[in-house]
Amino acid sequence: MINKWPFWLVVAVALVAILAYRKTIPSETIQAPPPSRIAIVTGGSGDYWQSAVAGAQAAAKERGIELDVRMPESPENIEEQMQLLSALGTTDVDAIAVSPLDETSQLSVINTLAAQRPVVTFDSDAPQSTRHGYVGTSNFSAGLMAGTLVKTAISDGGKVVVLMANTTKSNMQDRKAGFQTRIAESPNPEESPVDPRFNVVGFLTDDGDNEKCEQLLNETLNEHPDLACVVAMNSRQGPIVVKVLKQREKAGDIKVITFDTPEETLAAIEEGVVFATIAQDPYKYGYEAVAMIDKLCRGDKRYLPMVGRGAIHVSVEPIKKDDVEAFRKRTASRKQSDSA
Repeated sequence: MINKWPFWLVVAVALVAILAYRKTIPSETIQAPPPSRIAIVTGGSGDYWQSAVAGAQAAAKERGIELDVRMPESPENIEEQMQLLSALGTTDVDAIAVSPLDETSQLSVINTLAAQRPVVTFDSDAPQSTRHGYVGTSNFSAGLMAGTLVKTAISDGGKVVVLMANTTKSNMQDRKAGFQTRIAESPNPEESPVDPRFNVVGFLTDDGDNEKCEQLLNETLNEHPDLACVVAMNSRQGPIVVKVLKQREKAGDIKVITFDTPEETLAAIEEGVVFATIAQDPYKYGYEAVAMIDKLCRGDKRYLPMVGRGAIHVSVEPIKKDDVEAFRKRTASRKQSDSA
């Protein structure tokens, strides 16, 4: 009598044979065409956003991609940015890079756009959306760095005020959280769970309005004449702080920590008016956003929307007085290479 193999064993042997056969056949890679037109939507039109666009243009030029630049005229204007995003739904762009100003209210429009084409966020993220990738810094870490710089600038402690554009953007929320974490860290946790040397008198939001920013700072200086430090968490706020402190003849007396590197801020660091600024790299954000979109459109599986993937984090660095000259040289060399 002939012995019959159990059915499951026959199936297992067949599967092993199939897999072994497939390994001998080279797999075909389906290469999708590159995108021909990408739209980039910024959060404003100042120097910071111009730098991000310059990076995107450099990446697009390298890849033969047409770049459709859309900039809100007013900084931090959610309504204007929403109009720009909504209008893209009826255009023939292959993909979109956007720096969302309010991830909650813009969730629906981002998801709608992402259902039709690749959407990548940069500078500020919308992690709850179906965007396909993100390029930016760890803003929590940037907030930690801001807190460290405050503790270095006023090591004996004192009153601190923090200026913010808004609390709707994820990058602002993360910076604030990182800053609060570092400021609260106690040098002697056995004696006190919170560092008693530092008193944050307020997190003030100006909604992207320069006049409001100036007004808020003046009101704080009137209320707290013993203010020791100002932290400006947005690029455009640094020059405003410098202007107000000079007008009130407090330049150099009150320590200033800022974000980003407009020329006015760099000059103020050299003068000793600003203690340090935290340099991001908006140029690289724009460049990497276009590069990521190109790979997504071509079908690079490393950039497909999967948990734990689709993000590029760009580090930040503190710029103090001794760092300004080297930083300027690096920036100048990049501009020269782009124009070549």
